[in-house]
Amino acid sequence: MAKADLIISIVNHSNPELLHDCLRTLFATTRDCTFEVWVVDNATDGRGVEAMRRDFPQVRWLFNTERKGFSANHNQVLRQAHGRYICIFNDDTIVHEGAFDALVRFMDENPRVGMAGARLLNADGTVQNCTFRPMSLSGQLFDLVFLPRPLHFLKQMEIDPAQYGHEEARVNWVLGACIVVRDETLAEVGLLDEAMSPLGNTEDTDWCVRAWKAGWEVAFCPEAVITHLSSRSFRPSATGPDKVRVELWRTRVAYFRKHHGRLQEWMLRAILVGTLPYNSMVLTQTLLRGRMALPEFRRQLSTFLRISEMGLRARV
Repeated sequence: MAKADLIISIVNHSNPELLHDCLRTLFATTRDCTFEVWVVDNATDGRGVEAMRRDFPQVRWLFNTERKGFSANHNQVLRQAHGRYICIFNDDTIVHEGAFDALVRFMDENPRVGMAGARLLNADGTVQNCTFRPMSLSGQLFDLVFLPRPLHFLKQMEIDPAQYGHEEARVNWVLGACIVVRDETLAEVGLLDEAMSPLGNTEDTDWCVRAWKAGWEVAFCPEAVITHLSSRSFRPSATGPDKVRVELWRTRVAYFRKHHGRLQEWMLRAILVGTLPYNSMVLTQTLLRGRMALPEFRRQLSTFLRISEMGLRARV
């Protein structure tokens, strides 16, 4: 039996309305390639699952008995599904006409491309950050620290401007909301690193960088357009530290240790600790000026404290 052109792996995080729209648009807009859709139910409450299984009987489901992280969930599909290409895909997405057909066509026409990402749009139609330059220490500093408005452009220094154009481009890494990987590349590079993404954070960066190191190219395919309702699957904590943001910085420390060595890891740790006094001062001034409510002040301060603590731990 011939392999399908494309396997699409989606994780159900108990967002049935989002996932239902994702599946509806996926099947309605993909016409030229053969494909299979696998959904990993991440030990949800089951809300909406039966309706989706009724409406989309061709979808293959895997059911977890306990909650798993982003990489661990997708790896279940990556281990057992067989297609010429495999896509890790978010449930909080709306597929535009021909997006997956374009991705398969692009991969067929570019045999040295091991991984590719689509153009992602925000809900309002604006371009979402989806193509990136290499992670740097300066980029991490500007991302973590509060900056005055005239210096906000520094927070964009690791964004690859290819995402704003209409030309295919080679980029360092693409956002994990939609990454298509060639089966030969997957066999050589391996699965997603489960230590990088219990919640879904730096696993996409790591995966793409590993592909480059193995001699494959990572590309941006602007013809494929997908709306990504960013972070709908992982909402920030309402009280206490923002667990998603704290986890993001933990995985970045792990990423620097893995790809840049101990020296840069410890330099990043110094940034996590050293920015705390300044960020705390800015938060306090914002509170005293009446521009921030006390609960939000406490939430943000506790988040920065947790991030800073990671810089002092022997291992994260």
